[in-house]
Amino acid sequence: MIDKKTETDIKDLKNFLEFWTKFHSIYETTISKEIISKDEEKKFLETKDLITSKYEALRGGLEFKYMPHSRLTDPVNDILSINSVSFMSEKHLKKVNDDWRDSYIFLNSVLERLKNKKKRLEQFHPVAVFLKRVFDRR
Repeated sequence: MIDKKTETDIKDLKNFLEFWTKFHSIYETTISKEIISKDEEKKFLETKDLITSKYEALRGGLEFKYMPHSRLTDPVNDILSINSVSFMSEKHLKKVNDDWRDSYIFLNSVLERLKNKKKRLEQFHPVAVFLKRVFDRR
């Protein structure tokens, strides 16, 4: 059986992960410079805003929760709350890198769960599912 929502969620999450890695590349390039120009900061913040809106749409559709190590927020939101990279301390940069790693692992685990769900659903025959629903309603 094919579940269109699961298929859509997998596709959306894969697309988001592509943007996520590109955003990380922009971030790494930006913080590696001695001096960050206003244009570089602006490009980073514009990209961050785009990623934030894509993440909110993804999060609303997937309805996932995240609480590793007793954290009350998810690391993706922590990273997306960055307002400036030019004045970040070393401690904050380390935290962002740790959050980035956690986020990437988290997003890939959600993708893996969706793929497993898809495999499980493919084992069901649509006629059998239909008949079960008919008999359950009685």
